[in-house]
Amino acid sequence: MLALVVLSAGVLVYLLDRPPGSAWLVPSAWQLGVSGQWFGPLGQWLPSLAHAFAFSVLTALCLPRRHGMIVGACAAWAAIDTLAELGQHPSVSHALAEMLARALGQGTLVVQTGRYFTQGVFDLGDVVSGLAGALAAYGVLRHMLPPLRLAQRSP
Repeated sequence: MLALVVLSAGVLVYLLDRPPGSAWLVPSAWQLGVSGQWFGPLGQWLPSLAHAFAFSVLTALCLPRRHGMIVGACAAWAAIDTLAELGQHPSVSHALAEMLARALGQGTLVVQTGRYFTQGVFDLGDVVSGLAGALAAYGVLRHMLPPLRLAQRSP
C-alpha cells in the first residue's frame, strides 16, 4: 500500500505542477499545469524518487522473499532509472532515439520513448533521487517484511 501511495504522489506532480502534455501516460486534459504551486521545489525530483521506490517495492514483493531478491529488485530499478535519465543527456539522446527507431521501427512506444530521450532534460538531481528512492525501498522492505532467514552454514 505504501508503494502505491508514494507512486500516487509522483503522479500528482504531473497532474498538478507540470505543464499539460509533459507526461505521455498522463492525458493532457487531466493536468492542471499550475507550475510548481503544489509541490514547490520537491516536485522537481519527487517523481524520480517515487518511481524508483514504488517499483522496487512492488517488484520485490512479487519475488521470493530472500535478501538477494530484495537487493536485486532495488538495484535493478536504481539502474533503470539512472539509465533512463542518462539517456536524456544531450550528448547521447538523439543518437539513442535514432538507434531505437532503426532497431525497432516507428511504433508508438518507440516514438514516445525517443521523444522522452530527446525532449527530456537530463538532471543529476533526478539520478540522485532515483538512487535515494531505491535505497529507501530497500530500507522499508528490510524493516517491514518478516525477518529473512539467512542460509546457515554447516560446520
